Amino acid sequence: MKKFKKAILPVALSISVIGLAGCSSGGTKYISSKAGDVTEKDIVESIGANQLSKAATSMMIQKVLLDKYKNKINEKVIDEQLNKAQEQYGGKDKFEQILKQKGFTLDQYKDGLKVKAAQTIMINEYAGITEDKLKESYEKNKHQYHLAHILISVKSSSNPNGLSDEEAKKKAEEVLKKIKDGGDFATLAKEYSNDTGNASNGGDLGWSSKEDNSYVSEFNNAAYALNKDQVSDVVKTPFGYHIIKVLDTKDSSYDELKTSLEEKAAEQAVKNDSTIVSKALKKLFEEYNVKSDNSDVEAYIKSMLEGSSSN
Repeated sequence: MKKFKKAILPVALSISVIGLAGCSSGGTKYISSKAGDVTEKDIVESIGANQLSKAATSMMIQKVLLDKYKNKINEKVIDEQLNKAQEQYGGKDKFEQILKQKGFTLDQYKDGLKVKAAQTIMINEYAGITEDKLKESYEKNKHQYHLAHILISVKSSSNPNGLSDEEAKKKAEEVLKKIKDGGDFATLAKEYSNDTGNASNGGDLGWSSKEDNSYVSEFNNAAYALNKDQVSDVVKTPFGYHIIKVLDTKDSSYDELKTSLEEKAAEQAVKNDSTIVSKALKKLFEEYNVKSDNSDVEAYIKSMLEGSSSN
């Protein structure tokens, strides 16, 4: 059932930890021993031309994006995203430890958020997504629903541990009766729901709108017909039997939804045209006169902008 994560735009913009430096005479000596040394040149040769070209190009994409859109990136939103990530992992110190284990710093992670924001701006500009279009989308999505659900899953090829259809329906009806008899929805979700993505959080699905969500039609039709604090009847979907509750509703402001609307507009633009990222980058590379004297790097850039390089 868990299909609620945002799509990731398909472009390689990871923060590289590979250092590219001149190594005509071997470069920095990293490790020495009686058996011989490991130098920067050894490492570069071991990594290979394609991976080095990919890393160098990725670094250049980041530089160009951050320079081009530095005055359009909302620093307040970036800080909010960073704080949210830290909270999800138990605070700043724990988050920094996790990043360190993966070879990153907090500043690099923050730069990654900025690159993602710049990439979104680039795609929307190329696709002609104007402020007026975003505001039109806002009007359709401003009324937000905070949903929760309990799922009793049905056995299938993708879920061999589910119940039979008859058993799942019966169990869902029993749970619904407990709710109608005064049982706490969140407590019952923790006890009975088979949606491992949110059962431990009381079945909390977060905020969404009737116009913009990732739910199947059966779930969608039932959920957004409810009012605040209302609980649905048992709803059957391809995943099993659901009991849905509207925890709260609100009308969000344009500023609250703007970042989400921009990201979703960019995602839709990519779905509509899978080559839009490479075309937008090509335009940007021409503006910034991006080129390389290294034939491997130049070949990689060409193939990437033509959409034929492998990520």
